[in-house]
Amino acid sequence: MTEKNVLSPKKALNEEIGEDIGFELGMKLVKDYYDVTGDRTSHFIGRNILERLLAQPECIGLRIYKALNEQGNQTYVIIGLDSKGEPILEYPVVGPDGSLSKTPGIVADRTPGDKSTTYSWFD
Repeated sequence: MTEKNVLSPKKALNEEIGEDIGFELGMKLVKDYYDVTGDRTSHFIGRNILERLLAQPECIGLRIYKALNEQGNQTYVIIGLDSKGEPILEYPVVGPDGSLSKTPGIVADRTPGDKSTTYSWFD
């Protein structure tokens, strides 16, 4: 699979995708997953990096990829997407002197200690 295949979605995306499903359905979905897989890990990402991701110019939402960290443990990589569903890999910025340059887009990961946490929402 090429980088382009991994990072580019097949369907058009917009900022309206997603909904509040409520506690009961959320708990059921998590429990059903745990019951089938036995995987009881969860991951945490802080507000600051989420706000930085969403604040990138033209960012309409986030794509979350399952991944393995350098130690081979499950983690997630989070990247902002634009209205075409393309990952934000860089964006223009205006410097203090008015010059235009590009800055790398944010690709987020890392939980405290870079470890998954075993957490049971429903126990």
